[in-house]
Amino acid sequence: DTLAYTGIRNADWHGVGGGEAGFIASDSADPDIIYAGEYGGTITRYDHKSGQTRNVTIYPDNPSGHGAEDLLYRFQWTAPILVSPHDPKTVYHAGNVLFRTRDAGQTWTAISPDLSRNDKSKQKWAGGPITGDNTGVETYATIFAVAESPAAAGTIWAGTDDGLVHVTRNGGETWENVTHAVPGLPEWGTVSMIEPSASDAATAYLVVDAHRLDDMRPYLWKTSDFGKSWKRLGADAKSGLAKDIYLHAVRTDPARPGVLYLGTERGVTLSTDDGATWRPIRFGLPTVAVHDLVVAGNRLVVGTHGRSMWILDDTSLLFDLTDAVKKSDLHLFSAPDAIRWTLREGVARQGVWTASNPPRGVRVAYWLGKVPKDDLTLEVYTDSGRLVARRTSEKPEATGSSEYVKGELDDLKNRTLSKDAGLNVTYWDLRWDGAEMIPGGVLDAGYPAFGPTALPGNYTFKLSVDGQTQGMTGRLLADPRFAVAPTDLAAQLDFALAVREDLTRLTRTVERLRTIKKQIAARADLVRKDDSKADFVTASDASIGQLDLLEGKLHNPKATVVYDILALQGGAQLYSRLAPLFDAIKGGDGAPTQGMREEYAREKVDLDRYAAELDGLISGDLAALDRQAQAVGLPGIWTGSLP
Repeated sequence: DTLAYTGIRNADWHGVGGGEAGFIASDSADPDIIYAGEYGGTITRYDHKSGQTRNVTIYPDNPSGHGAEDLLYRFQWTAPILVSPHDPKTVYHAGNVLFRTRDAGQTWTAISPDLSRNDKSKQKWAGGPITGDNTGVETYATIFAVAESPAAAGTIWAGTDDGLVHVTRNGGETWENVTHAVPGLPEWGTVSMIEPSASDAATAYLVVDAHRLDDMRPYLWKTSDFGKSWKRLGADAKSGLAKDIYLHAVRTDPARPGVLYLGTERGVTLSTDDGATWRPIRFGLPTVAVHDLVVAGNRLVVGTHGRSMWILDDTSLLFDLTDAVKKSDLHLFSAPDAIRWTLREGVARQGVWTASNPPRGVRVAYWLGKVPKDDLTLEVYTDSGRLVARRTSEKPEATGSSEYVKGELDDLKNRTLSKDAGLNVTYWDLRWDGAEMIPGGVLDAGYPAFGPTALPGNYTFKLSVDGQTQGMTGRLLADPRFAVAPTDLAAQLDFALAVREDLTRLTRTVERLRTIKKQIAARADLVRKDDSKADFVTASDASIGQLDLLEGKLHNPKATVVYDILALQGGAQLYSRLAPLFDAIKGGDGAPTQGMREEYAREKVDLDRYAAELDGLISGDLAALDRQAQAVGLPGIWTGSLP
C-alpha cells in the first residue's frame, strides 16, 4: 500500500540485494535490514538506512560450469533464507546442509549434516551434447524448505528437493529423518513447503510437489507429534480438493485454528476444518500458479508465478459467508474499522507504471440471494442521524463539466452498487455527498460532485432493496500520523458543507432559470408567425435575453470546452469560482483559512444578488409578460420558487 493518490508506482520499489532469484527475509526488529539470495549460494545483507549491500555468502566460490558433485556445498537456485521468529539476529541459509549465523553473516555455522539423499548420479555436469548449461538452477539434492516453529525455539523442519523430511528439536544438535512416517509420500518428490503451527510445536503441515515426475496429484499431510506420524489431507474424494492440481504452498491462519490456505498450480484453496474439506477462493484472482502465501492479520497476500502479487484485503468475509447467509435474499455484513488516511499528492509520470492501492474507506459487503427488481440504495448517517452519503445501483451519467468523461465515469462507477446475485463488495469512500452540478456546466477547476471527508467517529449504514432494509455500524478512526484538533476538523467540515449547499443552490437557480426560459421560448414559438402577436413575441425574446445575461453571471454557458473559460471574454463566472474554492476547503486537514472565509463571503454576496435578480425578473418583467400572454389567450409559465 501507499498513501498517494497515484497508487503504487515503480518508484516506490527498490532493490534489496540478492539477484534475479532467491528468497528475501527481513530482520523483524529492524525492517531496514534485509537478507536476499541468489543462485550459487549467494546471500547479501542490505541496510536501507545507508543503502549499502554486503555480500555475506557462506563460501563465495563461483559454481558456473560445474556439476553439483564438484561443489563444496550444494545450494539450489532459490536456496531458502529464514530469520528466526524467536531471535531476529539468528538467520538460516540452506544448502544441502543448514547454516546459521548470529552475527549478520560475518560467520556461519553448519547445524546439520547433509539432509539430502546425496545421490551422486544426479549431481553431474548438465547439458550436451552440443553445449552445457551449468548456471546453478540444475543443482540437485538440496534443502528446498526450512521452517522454525513459532511455538518452540530450536524446533526446525527441513525438506529437500529429493523427497526427504527432517526435524530437529534442539537447534540442530540432532536431527531425525521422519520421511518414512509420511504415508504415500512420492519418492523423489520436492518438499516445497513445511508450515509449523503457530501455537503447537508438535504440529506442522507438509506439501510435496511431484509434477516433474508426471504426478499432478495434490500432496498434503499433517503431523501432531513432531513427525512420528502423518495424516494425509484432502485425499478423500468428497474433500473438494481437485485431484489433478498439484500444490506449492500451505499456510495456517494464526488467528483462526483449523483454517488452512493452499497455494496450488491454479489458484488458492481454503479449508476451515483443518483440511477435511476445501473450496477454491477467487475474488478476481486469475487462474495462476500460487507459489507462496502470507497471512497478515485479516489480509491474505498471494505470490504468483508471473502474474504479480495479489492481496485479499479482508479474509473475514470468507468466514462470515455462512450457509444461513447464502439462503437469505439480503444480508449486510459487519464492517471492519477504517482509517481516515490522508493521501498525499503524487504524479504518475508518462511511461511509469502504477498499480492500484486498496480501496480507501469503509468496506460494505452484502449478499443478494437473487437479482433484485428495484435499485439498491445505501445510506450513510452520522451518529446524530444526519445523512452523509447516498449510493445507488443506478448507472451513473457524466455531468458534462469535465473534458475527461471516461475518468469522470470511472470515478462515479466506483460509487455504484452492484445488483449481481451473490457476494458484492463496495466501499464508502469516506466522503459526504457533493453538490448538485449544472448539467453541461463546464468547469476549468474544481469538481464539486465529491463532498468533504467525514470526521472520525461512528456511522450507521442502511442498505435497502425490494422493500427490505438491513443496517450496520462502522467506525472511522483518525489518521495516526497527524494530530489535528477535532474542533478544527469540525470547522472545516461545517464550512465545506455550507459551500456545498450554495453550489447546489446555484445549480438549482440555473436549472430554474433554464426551465423558465424554455417555457417562454416554446410559448412564443406557438404564435411567432401570427403578426397580431408580434409585440408579445418581441417581449418574450427580450425576456429570454435578460435570462441569458443572468445565466452568464451564474456560470459560463457559452463554454463548450474547459479552455473557453480562459479564452472567452468575461472569464470564470460564479460557478467556476465556487467550485475550486470548494476543493481548496476540502483539501488537507485544518480549520478554514482567513482567505477562504473572505472569498466565500464575496461569492455568497454575488449568489444572493443573482438569486434576487431572478426573483425580481419573475415578479416584474416576467409577471408582466404572463399578463400579456393571458390577454392574447396563452397560458402562464411555471416559475417555481427558489430552493
